[in-house]
Amino acid sequence: MLDYSKKDIELKQDYDLAQINIAALMLGDEAKIVEEMNGLGTSKADDRRYDELKIQRRVLYEEVLPYLESAMKTKGDNVELVRTLMNIYSQLGQDDKFKAMKDKLASMEDGGE
Repeated sequence: MLDYSKKDIELKQDYDLAQINIAALMLGDEAKIVEEMNGLGTSKADDRRYDELKIQRRVLYEEVLPYLESAMKTKGDNVELVRTLMNIYSQLGQDDKFKAMKDKLASMEDGGE
């Protein structure tokens, strides 16, 4: 599926559905990372592993971000896309972008008022 979606993007740069599909597939790995992080104890070895996993998650977010931002250009009304970007910006410490997505999400959830 990932290869097909990437091929779609090569053929049509603004193919937003392919962008979203790639991001979703890539973020599928996030659950495994977070689950392992949550299952760690407090030993030094666990602390080291936690730090390794934290870096893996950050790299994953940085890799998926261009796909989500590209999809946002044409699918800015997609609540889940906005929410996902908001959460990723928060984790990456991109506070201005986080706030923009948070405000956009609040506006969308309030019916656009």
